[in-house]
Amino acid sequence: MGDITHLQCDAWMLPSDSNYAVEPHWTGVVGLEAAVQRSHHDAYSKGHQFALPVSAWNTALPLPILTAVPLTGFSTAADLKPRIEAFIRAGAAASRQRKANARTTPIRPNPLLAMPSFGSDGGGGRLRKGDILSAILEQARITGAEEGVDVVLVLKDQKSFALAQVKRRSSEFWSELSDRDLLDQAKDLAAIAKTGRLVPFMGAGTSVSAGAPSWKELIAELSWDLDLAKDERAALLDGDLDARDQAAYLRARFDSDKDNGEIPSEQTFNDSVIRHVDLPRYGLAPALLAGLRTEQAITLNYDTLFELASADVGDPRTVIPDSRVNGDHWLLKLHGSVTNPDSIVLTRDDYLGYNASREALSAVVKATLITHHLLFVGFGLRDDHFHEIIHDVRRAMPQNADAPEPLATALTLKSSPLNDMLWQNKLNLVSMGGPVGAPVDIPTAARTLEIFLDALLAFSTDSHSYLLADEYLDALEPGERSLREAILEFVGNRTVGERSSAAWPGIAQTLTDLGLPGDQHELRPRCPLCGEASGVPILYGMVGSDVQEDLARGAVVLGGCIVSGANPSWHCMNESCQHEWA
Repeated sequence: MGDITHLQCDAWMLPSDSNYAVEPHWTGVVGLEAAVQRSHHDAYSKGHQFALPVSAWNTALPLPILTAVPLTGFSTAADLKPRIEAFIRAGAAASRQRKANARTTPIRPNPLLAMPSFGSDGGGGRLRKGDILSAILEQARITGAEEGVDVVLVLKDQKSFALAQVKRRSSEFWSELSDRDLLDQAKDLAAIAKTGRLVPFMGAGTSVSAGAPSWKELIAELSWDLDLAKDERAALLDGDLDARDQAAYLRARFDSDKDNGEIPSEQTFNDSVIRHVDLPRYGLAPALLAGLRTEQAITLNYDTLFELASADVGDPRTVIPDSRVNGDHWLLKLHGSVTNPDSIVLTRDDYLGYNASREALSAVVKATLITHHLLFVGFGLRDDHFHEIIHDVRRAMPQNADAPEPLATALTLKSSPLNDMLWQNKLNLVSMGGPVGAPVDIPTAARTLEIFLDALLAFSTDSHSYLLADEYLDALEPGERSLREAILEFVGNRTVGERSSAAWPGIAQTLTDLGLPGDQHELRPRCPLCGEASGVPILYGMVGSDVQEDLARGAVVLGGCIVSGANPSWHCMNESCQHEWA
């Protein structure tokens, strides 16, 4: 789930009718309505062309592609497939053109296209959402492979998300993970996630796909900001200085220029850092990790991409420290945040002062390592802070030399025998870049990492919130349909006394979790004569005052005082029927 406008992608689908009407959901996108008005095209307006990129759009932003929704409805979900195909092919062509004109090399080897589930509301498919979802997944997989692009489906509700994940557990969706048992590794982590013990620990690599700089790139960009001489810049970037000392040098140069009046007095060095790392859109990694909805998460990143993605999936995070959000789940930011420039840990002095100011935060990480399973994503395992924490935890824990268990899992882009030996029995290292010794293409390995996280999320999603929702009935397998009918029959056959019991609220919550609206928790059984779900219990004999409310709202009817084995049990409330049956 999420928001397409917050996702860093090459192009995104903008569902519309053939007359360029834009749904209210998209009208808040700056400049979008004007761009749509500029994008007149006869073939698209007349329905001969299903997809049309908007005209004169900012090349630094994901490109909206108008995609026609069947305005007058459709007979089957298969009618949507040509429109999905048209969007993907148009997006692929536009992305290739953008790549050819770009001044910098794209981060991803495959362009990324984003699309919502469309045609399921105004397009006429409100009660065919499951069928539509299947059509989207199938067509996106086929056409995406043909065009060499990746398609991400962005959904608005938990029911669609849960159903999509169930449908994507087939092996045909995970061919890129078939080597080196990567899919099995993802499933093992998913099993841990289901227990609530998995905790993402995010490094700078999780933000790179959104355009954030790596550490080396950040140092280079800061050196350009200070207009260092060519020789000075080369000595800084290519010399023997530790990364923290590089940052310390740049801070010293910044302060010197500030004293000389070359930099405004109110500007700080950390403000310059924030300008490069504070981004408005997240990439796939933060979105997929946010979708896990873990109770805890930890990061060394200064940006707010994970917080933004978490808010979009309906799981706002309490940030420790300095949080203004009071969510049920928290995010620990060990090295500070762009929301508090003074908190940023960057130079060697910052690191040396870390233990004095952040010992309590380190204690949280150590406790998490002991009781949970950390998943390190997006860093090179070189941070001294990691080594210190893991060392302290291993010393504190009882040791079993015969069967040592890794404390965590680290997802890396390339294999390293040295790292394997260094972290043996401490971290389970899972490489995305192929076997040891094989050449590694970093962008391809980074894409494999995103697919790995996608599989982790798919197999850890443990919701069946679509099961009792009418709009997903068409998507249910025979076993699910049978189970659904049995549950609804159970609900309809419960007596007033049973619904008033102390246990019923817990059952009602389970029904809600399975997709049954709250006003249907007292769903009535179907009348065998008219077929409507309109049956209510018939009460016989003397009844007390506690039944008056049920009588007033039509939840029961009275059958008189004479009771025999032939008395019917149910009364149809359909005014044109009024049938009674046993």
